[in-house]
Parts: sequence; structure tokens; C-alpha cells
Amino acid sequence: MSHQRATDSPGILTRRTFVKTSIGCVALNFIPLAALAAAEPGSNGVPAQPEGDAGWMGPPGSARYRIDGLAKVTGRKIYARDYRARDMAGWPENEQPVMIVRATDVRRAFDSINLEMIPLLHRPARVVYGQSLDGAVTLVNTIYRDLHLDRVESKMRQRAGESGESLAIDVPSDFAWPFIVPQGQSADFYGQPLALLLFNDRASFLAAKRIVQFNRDFVRYGEIMPEKTLAPLSPLTNYVRVQNEFSYAEDHERPHYDARAEQLRLDIKRQIASNREHGAWRVYEAAFSTQAMDPMFMEPESGLGWYDHSAATLNLVVGTQSPDGDVHTLIEMFAKATPEIDIGTVNLYSCYPGGGFGGRDTSVFTLMLGIAAAFANGRPVRLAYDRFEQFQTGLKRHACTGAQTLAFDSRGALQAMVTDMCFDSGGRRNLSPYVAQLAGLCAGGAYEIPQSAIFSEARYSTNVSSGSQRGFGGPQAYFSIETLLDEAATDMGIDPFEMRRRNILKEGSHTVVGGLISQSLQLDAILDGAERDPLWRERAHTRQRWQREKLSYGVGFAMSNQAYGTSGDGVVGGVSIDGSGNVTIASNAVDMGNGSATTLAVVVGPVLGRNASSIDMGNPLLWPALQMKNKPVDWTDPTFTPKGVGSSSACLTGFHQVHAVTQAARVLMEVGVMQAARAIWGIGDGPMTTSDLIWRDGSLGTTKAELPWLPMSVIAERLHASNGVTGVLAHCYFQEKWAIGHYAIGDARLSWAADGLALRRGGKADYAPLYRQDVTPTPPEASAYVRTAFAPCGNLLGLTVDRTTGAVVVRESASFLNAGRVIVPPLVSGQSEGGVAMAIGYTLLEDAQAGADGPGSGRWNLNRYHVAKAADVPFEQRLVTITADDETDGRGIAEAVMCSVPPAIANAIYDAIGVRCRDLPITAAKVRGALS
Repeated sequence: MSHQRATDSPGILTRRTFVKTSIGCVALNFIPLAALAAAEPGSNGVPAQPEGDAGWMGPPGSARYRIDGLAKVTGRKIYARDYRARDMAGWPENEQPVMIVRATDVRRAFDSINLEMIPLLHRPARVVYGQSLDGAVTLVNTIYRDLHLDRVESKMRQRAGESGESLAIDVPSDFAWPFIVPQGQSADFYGQPLALLLFNDRASFLAAKRIVQFNRDFVRYGEIMPEKTLAPLSPLTNYVRVQNEFSYAEDHERPHYDARAEQLRLDIKRQIASNREHGAWRVYEAAFSTQAMDPMFMEPESGLGWYDHSAATLNLVVGTQSPDGDVHTLIEMFAKATPEIDIGTVNLYSCYPGGGFGGRDTSVFTLMLGIAAAFANGRPVRLAYDRFEQFQTGLKRHACTGAQTLAFDSRGALQAMVTDMCFDSGGRRNLSPYVAQLAGLCAGGAYEIPQSAIFSEARYSTNVSSGSQRGFGGPQAYFSIETLLDEAATDMGIDPFEMRRRNILKEGSHTVVGGLISQSLQLDAILDGAERDPLWRERAHTRQRWQREKLSYGVGFAMSNQAYGTSGDGVVGGVSIDGSGNVTIASNAVDMGNGSATTLAVVVGPVLGRNASSIDMGNPLLWPALQMKNKPVDWTDPTFTPKGVGSSSACLTGFHQVHAVTQAARVLMEVGVMQAARAIWGIGDGPMTTSDLIWRDGSLGTTKAELPWLPMSVIAERLHASNGVTGVLAHCYFQEKWAIGHYAIGDARLSWAADGLALRRGGKADYAPLYRQDVTPTPPEASAYVRTAFAPCGNLLGLTVDRTTGAVVVRESASFLNAGRVIVPPLVSGQSEGGVAMAIGYTLLEDAQAGADGPGSGRWNLNRYHVAKAADVPFEQRLVTITADDETDGRGIAEAVMCSVPPAIANAIYDAIGVRCRDLPITAAKVRGALS
């Protein structure tokens, strides 16, 4: 591939759009490198598409193919791994490759690294040890046994080093261990960095890596250190509900919630035991375990960094799910730095991340890249993991152990549930306690349960760190309840669909935390669709066919009610029109391969008469441009909103990000486009609303009078010439409902489902905040519901089991999904097929083993970690989308499509061979053992 330096000239592969904002005393610049733009020659620095190609853009509201499709299939530079320092305008070209030496022993103190193993010619130019960073935060080695811990973190933390010396790197508040283990201390977890090695050139780096990467003698360890006692993470999850009497949602802020919850927990257990003894209830209980899993995204983490000391500027080229969080953490890290590391500006060059699945959300990669750049003596650095390193350090899905008890009356109606779950956080906190928290909600499945007691926690361990991987606690929780419910249905002689039908949540029902279900879940339609499906109806005939091949065949069903969003989500979307009428979208969301860019580019089509020509993703500058704040909590303050923005996780695109972009488009249409059109038509201040306007072939007309059709280019020219509104940023906040902002623009009083706006006028680059006059806030009680938005899904799977080898092969899959309004159907089906494939791998193959012999050893690659291949995924996959007649919004479905696949497979295995499998992965060896 030829190399081109990033400049502002048109017609090359990159673009640079500098926008500045101030965060404290640090300026932040966002510079998107991988522009996602349309086919016009030179548009935003993207060359024209091949002759005869109509381009990605279909009619308004649709796409022929993904907006990033051409860039990917032609191998353009869109990933951080594609770039070198020589590609970056103004950077020195002599980049230094960085090697991170990581701990493979957590028992003994780290002494040093054996540089003598490397020939002198290839030794690193600089070695950075942990003591160079200082600022360590350690844990108090005490297990806190309080029932409900609200302030464990403050108990666990103590600052090391009170000497008053300046710190090179300060450990941010969300991190419990130092970034690099100081010499003389033992590592806190496998894969924790021990040293940074900075090499003069790539040849030296590669020569050294060949020698040391798998050589256990390269790291010298000393004496065995006292064993660490690792504490649980705050907050712990303690959900207790007794219908019409007590629940987390209504009572968690009252004094002595924990004491009352514990009393009721014991009462529920006593009721279960008593009713079981007297034959009134049928009780089913089981322990389960699920393994840690690697997200295995396409591109291992990679990036460039350059600290320009003369300009006090830190430059980073990186792909991340959480650009906002990363840059703010970097600023926090360097806030107390020495004069040698004085950072006044952070330039974030944003690249396509090459997959995420939660594995790039609160990853420490960007932070380690920043540290390496700060210690590189003014030269750029390149940190690029290979797959061995990604397995050793990349965030995993949490391993989980637990037990669940379900009690039914004689009719098969659920009466009570008790659940306990423990999640392995690994060495860093990340989002682990919140994964355990959502799992507590998911423990109740898609069912109304009158009495429930759920305890869920995340604990530190010495394993590789876990994070927010796809499903966020759902896969573990649904595996437990859906396999146990299936056992109950079989034992009680009740059809599995009928058993579920008797217990499903409906509008007006309450979850296990007492939260109100205010959406149409369509669970009955999911059950009806699966029960009528040929895969279920023809299973007896199919069983006979496979028997002739000496294979046992079974069909299993399971369902989930996975939440999307965090039930307190702030999102930002921007829409602008240039002087020629081309539309650009800006979003804080990151497209991780899920098609977010395509979705956001087409949703404005029905509003503005054309799809977006280009889209600017992962922009962390949009929220600061609104000049709003999160504290103090006061809805009467027009600058307040409960949450600015979050990372690109929890399936936020289809509902949340689409809403923000659509609101921005509607505001732009109402206060910009329509006003320019009125001026051109010469109709002054006569009555007109956007409902009186129609788009046809890119031109605007009206139903109220015989007026000429106006091409968008004519309207845009007028807007820019008259200093009209040419761009809108909308901040939206959702918690069960959207906050509604009421605004004054001239003499007009207008309302939109956005609690913050900023407007751009004419050809100006900057946005000016438009603060609301008043607001209709979100329902205050919804803050205690844990989650309020759900995307239910049912999975029906047919599989075969070889009783001799234990091999399980999934043969056919049918998914029944409440996706809400489907915006881009191929993206929904792609998410479904990818989710089924990932879940099959999770259920049958993948296992990131714990301990010294697991991925933390640095010796794992795809020869040890077995992902699903084409032969493991059924060719026959059907997706049936189910939407309520009055539904106008999409739903976040990327997690929903996979959460019920593992229990469906386990239930199908039971149907095939009569064996209940409670531990993931369900390997051939485990099946053989169960059969024997």
C-alpha cells in the first residue's frame, strides 16, 4: 500500500477537521482520519467511486450497501493499524515501536528484565519501569462482608507515597492497581504490565521480539510475596421483591433497606421450603457456571502516539469505543504531571476500531499508548498488539458461577425465585459491578415473579481483566433461568411454550426489581411464532432422519428480555448542511462494524429529503460544544442534564443515537430549512408547519399552495447567505421517556425531545448553545428501575449430538426478535447472524481459561482458543422480526439476538440425549462424560 501523509488537500484518503474545546486547562481536538463519505469526487477527501457504481446511498431513508463498505473491500486506510507516523502531517517520521512486558507470575516480586538476552544492536532505547510513574493506588487486602456495600471503594483505596514528590502519572479514580508494576512488588493480575520497552526502529523491535516474546527467562522474579486477599467490588447487587409489599425500586433509598431485604430473603427461602414440604410448590434448583470469553474482534488494538513537548500536546491515533471516556481519563492521569510531561492539548485522531463487542470500552489500551508517548523523548510511538498480546491483555466476558432456585405452583405459575451470582472481574474494576448489576435484573428472565431475592457481585481476581463484553451479564443470567425453567416444564409435563406463556411479562407488569414494564414486549407473539415454526413442528420427522445417520437430534427453545441502554442515557447528534445542500451527520457514537454510520446516515432522509453525504463518528467534542453540565442535579437550570454522553455500548444506536440525530434533523428542518424556503417563496410569517411540507426527488414543496419546488441546493445557498441555521446539535436524555425541552426562537415557542441544543449559523464553524426555557423531565421514579427499555428475543435451535464422540453440531436456527421499527433490514439480519455465531462459539467452543496457563500466559492464539468457524454455524438461519403496530422507534438488538442462544442449545442437547448441561462451554468431552 502506498503511503500518503494526512493533509487538508482534497482527494486523498484522509481528512482533518480541527474543532477545539476546553476541558479545564486542557484543549481537546478531534480529528477524524477515516472519513465516511459519499461518492462525490473529493468530498471530504474521499475519492470518487468506480465508474458505473451508483454508490452506497439509496433513496431517502435507505442504503444500497454500507457507507463504509467500499472503504473496507478496497483496503483503504480506516484502521489505526493502517497508519504510521509518516502518514501524519507535522509529525516526526522516526516512530519508536513499543513492547509491553507483562506479568506471567503473580506470586513472586518483579525484579527486572534480562536485557542481556537481546543483542546490543537491538536493545530498547529506553525502558520505563513502574516506579517511573509513581501515583500507585493499592487495595486494602480485606474482604468486606457487609450485605450491601455502597462505599467499598473508599474503604479499599489508600494512596501510596505521601512524600509530596511530583507524580509522572496519576492513577485515575476508576483504577485500583498501578498501570505498571513497580520493581520489588508482585503483579496484581496476569498480563499486568511490568515495563515499557521503546525501540529505535522496527527492525530492532522485531529482532528483540523474536527472542523474548515466549522466553520465560526474560523476566526475573524474586521472592514469593504474601498472597493477596481480593475484595468484592462496589456496588454489590441486592435485589429483593415481594409483590405489593417491598421492592428495590420503591424501597432501596429507605433506611435499613439491606436489613429488611435480608429478612425477606430468609422469608422467601422459608416459604419455598415449607411449600415444597407440603406439596404446594414444585421446586427446581441448580448450580451453573459460565466461562470467560474473548471478544475476538477483527483488529487487535493498535495506535500511534506523539507527545510534542514544545507544544505541550499529546497526539493519539486510535480506534476506541469510548473516545469521550478515554480522553477525559488521559487528562485526569496527567493532571498532576511533572514539568517534563506538561499536557495542554490532546489531539485525538479517531479511526475505525475494527470491532468492539464491549472489548474496547474502558480498555486501558489508549491510556498505555498515552503513557508510552509521554516517555518517548519527543518521538512518535507505535503500540500494536499481535493476537498473542490481545489474548493476554484484552478485556474478556466475565466468568460467572451461581445457583438458582425456582418455585412453581401446580399450574406451572412461578411463585418465587432465589438467585446468587459471582462474576470474575479479573485484575481491574472496569464496568464489572455494573455487569453484575444488570445480570441481577436479567436473572428474572422475561417473567413476572411475585417473590424474588437476587444477590450478584463482581470480585477482583488475578485473572485477565473482564469488561462490558456483548450481553453485559445477560448471557450468564439467561443461561441459568432458561435451562432451569425448561427442566421444570419437562418434569411437570407442561409444554415449554405454554409454561413460558403462563409467566411472561406484559405491559403493566413489574420486573424483579419492581420496575414497571411500559413497552410492548410482544413476548406472546415471539412464543407463538416459535411454536408454529417448522423447526419445532417437524422435529419428530427430523429426529428420525438424523437417527439414520446414527446421530441424536434435538430442538431447544429459550427466550430473553435483554435491556438496551443504561436507563439513564445521554446522547448527542448533529446535523448540518453545507452551501451545496450536502448533509453531514456528527455523532459521539462509534461504528464498531455494527453499521451505526449507515443507520445514522439514512434516518435523516425522510426529514431532510436526502441521506447524509458524510458522517463524523466517535466525536468527543459534541458534548462540550453544548456547554451543559451534570451537577448539581437541578432540572430548573437550563444547562443541566443528568448525563452528558457515554461510550458506544449497550446497543445505543437503533433507539438512542437515531433519536438524537433525528431530533437534530427536525430542529434544522423547522428553524432552518423551512424558514429559508418561506423566504424564497415570499410567504413571510403566514401559518406553516413542517407537516405542510413534502420532499420529492430532493426538492421541497408544500401542500398548502401552488408554489415552485425548491431544490435543496437552492435552500442551502439561501441559508448560508442569510446567516440562517445551517447546523444543529441536539442533546437528548432518556430514562423510561425522553426529556422534552421547550425553547424560544424569536417569537416562537417550540418543543422537541431534546434537553439541550446548539445552533450553527451561515458558514460558521462553531455552535452557539440555545438553552431551553423549560423542560419536561424524565419520570423520577424510573431511576430506580435499573432498566426501562427491552428488546425481547426467542431462539429456536436444532442440533445433533454424536453419542460416541460427544460432538454437538447446530444444524438450524430460527430467531424471533422484537426489533421495534427496522431501519436498515440487512443490518438487523447481520447482527442476528453474527450474534448466533458468537453465541454458538461461547456455548460450545470458546474458553479463556483462568490462571497461569490461560491467556494471561501470553502463549494463547487461535490454536488454543477455538472460535466458531463456518462449519460450526448453521447454514439455515431465519430471522423473524416482530413489531407492534404502533411502534415508531427502533430498538437496540445487538445483544438481544444472542442472549438466549446458549440456553436454547443446552435445552436442545437435553431434547437429544436427556442430559442437562449446566457448565459452559459444553464441550464434546463434557458431553461424553455426562453420557457415561
